[in-house]
Amino acid sequence: MAGYKGTGVVFVRSLIRGRGEGLERRFLSALSEEERHVYATTLEFHWIPIEVITRFFEVAAPLVFPGQADSLRKIGREMAFDHLRGIYRIVLRVVTVEKVIEKSARLWSTYHQAGTAHLLREGPNRLVFSVHDYPTLPELFRESTCGYIAGVFELCGVRGIRVSRFEQGNRTWHFRMSWV
Repeated sequence: MAGYKGTGVVFVRSLIRGRGEGLERRFLSALSEEERHVYATTLEFHWIPIEVITRFFEVAAPLVFPGQADSLRKIGREMAFDHLRGIYRIVLRVVTVEKVIEKSARLWSTYHQAGTAHLLREGPNRLVFSVHDYPTLPELFRESTCGYIAGVFELCGVRGIRVSRFEQGNRTWHFRMSWV
């Protein structure tokens, strides 16, 4: 099990608690005892298994965004907004999208104990963010990553954002980004 930084758990906890006790009760009732313990005790600097944060996203998404088919992407978008709010929002509007995504590729190892990330320009307003050597990166986590990327673009003031994902073999995950 590869590790993921506890910032995701802190975000989910804040998101769920911000929607009321009833929603948090429903969220907690869907978790195992061990997952509830991780939810209650994880701090930003802790490492948790990627599967656990993915489970939290999976359970939280339909509760926070009921009836919406893209609820996992919306969780990712909200997390980007949470992570990059405040002063970063201003900074994001004065740097290029390419620079922001390039920096994200370099920051991958800050939040993940597995995989390496790279950025490739495919053309004008087209980039591919790739994660290599992370065969256990869960599909639902990859889906929420699409939303996170879209949220970063939105904070940069970009319009017409499209993010799709595809894989190469079983070890490389790609996120294709385009915008107008």
